[in-house]
Amino acid sequence: MENLTILENEWYVLNDMLGDLKSRKIQVSASVSENLRYTRFIITHYKESPEGEVHTHKDYLMDLEVTLNNVKANLFAKAQELGEDYVAEWKKKIDEAPLKNPPQRKKTFVKGVTRDSGLDFVRIKLDRIEPESELVQIAKKHQVTIEIEEKGIVAVSGVRDNVREAIREIAKKYF
Repeated sequence: MENLTILENEWYVLNDMLGDLKSRKIQVSASVSENLRYTRFIITHYKESPEGEVHTHKDYLMDLEVTLNNVKANLFAKAQELGEDYVAEWKKKIDEAPLKNPPQRKKTFVKGVTRDSGLDFVRIKLDRIEPESELVQIAKKHQVTIEIEEKGIVAVSGVRDNVREAIREIAKKYF
């Protein structure tokens, strides 16, 4: 888990860097944002899994590290447009990232969801609108409830293990 914390810290710095580059009107490839969303999804998945569950597969962590390194390379290539001082500032932040604790995520109360320890509830923001029929098939297959809350946001609820499997399938298809 220690390696995951270091990668999460780096993710926060890269996410901030992306936001800063965009605010300075630097064009960054859409794949950088997609890769950051993908890596955030994996980090969150691992962090929110029960401690007793051994799930830190080395290939996922390696994939996470490789993807973050690709994001870093793309962002630093774009940062060159703003000069060496800008690049040096962000390199320093990346180097300091492993020394910091990641920010604490706020737990949000979701009205109407029971606090039964065997049940789980997850909201997912999809990049693109998917046919409702595909989501219905995933819900039936994994015996969960999938509700479309608003444009691009779906809520998945049900038995914890079933929700995890449904989310994995959604991630494979839509991320």
